Amino acid sequence: MGILIINYKSYKEAVDDGLSIAEAAKEVSKELNVKIILSPPFTMLKDIARVSPSIAQGMDLEEPGAHTGHVSWYEIKKSGAVGVLLNHSENRIASKDGKIDYEKLSSLIHLCLDHDLDSYVCVENIEEAEKVVLFNPTAIAYEPPELIGGNISVSTARPSVVKDFCSTVKKASNSLALIGAGIKSGEDVRKSLSLGADGVLVASGIIKAKDFSAAIRELSLPLK
Repeated sequence: MGILIINYKSYKEAVDDGLSIAEAAKEVSKELNVKIILSPPFTMLKDIARVSPSIAQGMDLEEPGAHTGHVSWYEIKKSGAVGVLLNHSENRIASKDGKIDYEKLSSLIHLCLDHDLDSYVCVENIEEAEKVVLFNPTAIAYEPPELIGGNISVSTARPSVVKDFCSTVKKASNSLALIGAGIKSGEDVRKSLSLGADGVLVASGIIKAKDFSAAIRELSLPLK
């Protein structure tokens, strides 16, 4: 069984229809026996997590206490979320030079492990994956930023890279290999799976679809 992660980002549609999207995901997941995980904005996390398995869109290292504006593992845990999405290209865990702060990322992944939270880590290339795989997160998602939100899926644009990425992850760890960026159709999902992926990470392909329920179903069918 494959996995579908739906990243709400902070789209207006996600806020306005977030609960309906969660209900649709729950229905499709039950019907097709496909694992669907939602990643809603922090303001919606508790409500969405009551409907369908959910992960936070980020986390800070700060422990519960006087840390205004930070989100601790404790808040995420108490919301009912099952994990955290880390290092998305729109929220990179990076140092001043723009490169990943691997020490901080490693600490965040271990913090998740310490508190029974899954960690889903995004990378932009295989070089990043080769380093992140050493931390053994729950999953690593390959998302080249230039294809995010576009109409050409990464599995179509860079099939050889996707195949190498999946091989890199699976040879060196027990982490799942996920594919994101430009995933819009069931065929995109099938291509990703044929190249070795365990599932996909999708945002606008569902959140901004005219019929998000139909989109969830189409992207879930190949994952059965």
